[in-house]
Amino acid sequence: MKTFFLTITTSIFFLFAANTAKAISMGGVVGKVFQKENMKSVAYAEITFENNMDKITVTANEYGYYYADHLPTGKYQMRIAYNDRTFFMNKVRVYDSYTSEINFMVSNNENLPVNVELEMKENLMSSVSSTDIKVTENAPGNTTRSLSETLSMQSGVDVENGKVIVKGSNQVKFFVDGTQVMAPVSLSKGW
Repeated sequence: MKTFFLTITTSIFFLFAANTAKAISMGGVVGKVFQKENMKSVAYAEITFENNMDKITVTANEYGYYYADHLPTGKYQMRIAYNDRTFFMNKVRVYDSYTSEINFMVSNNENLPVNVELEMKENLMSSVSSTDIKVTENAPGNTTRSLSETLSMQSGVDVENGKVIVKGSNQVKFFVDGTQVMAPVSLSKGW
C-alpha cells in the first residue's frame, strides 16, 4: 500500500512539474500609418503581425498611431489592407523587453499591384566592429568573452557578420563609460 501511494504521489508531482508555465519573452512595436502622396495619417488602420506561431491585429487611433504591445519576440510579417491592396513588410523583428518604432506608408496609387512589399528599415543607431575586442571581468571564475557575445545577449542589439548594430529611438540612449554613444535617430554613427 505504501509503495502504491508513493508511486501515485510521485506520478502526480512529475505530472504538475512537467507542465509548469514558462515565461515568454515579449516586446512591442509602435508607429504611425500614413499615405505616401499627401503624408496624411490613416485613421483606424488595422495592422496585422503574423508569423508561424502568432497572428496579432491592432488598430491605429484616429491620428494613425498604433501600439502593439506584448508581442512574443521573433520575426513577423507586418501588413495593412488599404485601398483594395495589401501593403506588407517581412522580417519585422520584435525584441525582448524592447519597443521598436516602425512607421508604415500606404498609397492611393491605383497602378500598384494587389500585394505591395515595403522595404523594412530598422533604425540603425550605431555600428561597431566587434573583432579583437574582449570583455574581461576581474571576479574569480568569470571567463573572458568577446564583445560580440556580450552584446548579443542585450535587447535591441544584433551582431551580424562581425558588426554590432544597436537599435533605439530618441527615447533610448546607450552609454559606454558614462559617455553617450548614440547618434540621433536620423543618423548612423560608427565607433
